[in-house]
Amino acid sequence: MFEHINLITLRITYKARIAGRLPAFLGSSIRGTLGHTIRAFSCPTPKKQCYLCPISASCDYANHFNTVGNEGGAVNPFTLRMVTPSGKIDWREGDRLVFDLTLLGETSFRAGLFIDALQELGKRGLGIRRLPFQLTTIENYDLKKVIWKDGQMALRYLQPQPLICKETPSQIVELRFHNPVRVNVGKTMLLSLNFSDLIRSISRRLTLLSQAFGETELEWNAVSLFQASEQIKTIAQSWELNDFKRYSINQGTKLELPGIEGWVEFEGDLTPFTPLLEAGKRLHVGKNATHGFGSYTIIYK
Repeated sequence: MFEHINLITLRITYKARIAGRLPAFLGSSIRGTLGHTIRAFSCPTPKKQCYLCPISASCDYANHFNTVGNEGGAVNPFTLRMVTPSGKIDWREGDRLVFDLTLLGETSFRAGLFIDALQELGKRGLGIRRLPFQLTTIENYDLKKVIWKDGQMALRYLQPQPLICKETPSQIVELRFHNPVRVNVGKTMLLSLNFSDLIRSISRRLTLLSQAFGETELEWNAVSLFQASEQIKTIAQSWELNDFKRYSINQGTKLELPGIEGWVEFEGDLTPFTPLLEAGKRLHVGKNATHGFGSYTIIYK
C-alpha cells in the first residue's frame, strides 16, 4: 500500500566520553547538532536562509535535511526516534545513547551523508555544555546488520527498502507513546487522541510525504476511511502533558513545544486500519517528527 516510499532506518549507538548533564529529552539537541553539522559540510552560504538561496535546489542541506517546500509542503525527509528513555539528565562516562534515524525517499539513498555527520556529531557534543560522545555502531535496523563500527563501513548494508505494511487481524489495539506527540485540530493541540483524529493525522502525514518524497502520489478513498474510523471506540487511555521547551541557536531563544505522552486502547474492526497504524509507527504522527516527537509502539490484542 505504501511501497512507493523508500526508507532506511539507522540504529545509532554512542557512549558518553565524560560525565555531565543534558536535557531530559535529547531529540531536539540531536536534530539541531546534526543539522548544523550537515550544513557545515555542504552549505557555501550559511548566513542565507534556504528559501532565499539561489542554489538551494542543488544543496545537500536543503534537499536532505531542511527542505524549502514543494508540492507536499515543507516536510523533511527523515524522522528521529529516541530509544534511550527520556527523563535521563545525569550522564556518567560510558553511558549509552541510542536512537533511530529513518531516511525517506531520495534521502534514503544519501545515507552516507548522514553517517559522516553522525561521526562528527559526537565530537561536537550535545547540550549547552557540549557533552562529547563516542560513536560506537550504526546498524541497519531492518536487516539487523552493522553498517559502521570502529571506522569501518559495510556499504552493502546501506540498502533502502520499500515501506511495506500488511494487514494484521485485530479487534483491540494498544498504542504507547513513550515520547511527546503533538496532534493539532485547527490551531488547538489535542490533550488526548481518539481513533478518528489519529487516523486523520497519520493519513495527512503520509499524503504529504508521498507527494514530497514518494515515487507516486497516494491514492485511496480517504472519505470512506475517515467515516469508518468514527466507529472505533476508545476503551481505555492515560495521558500526561509534557511542557517541553528547547533552546534554538538560530533564534537565540527558548521555544515551547508542548506534547502529550501516554497510552490509549481502541476496540472495533481495526484490521483495515492496521497498515496505516504500522506506517505511522515508522513515520510518526503529528508535528515535530524530526525532533523525535510522535513515535509509538503497537500491541495487538
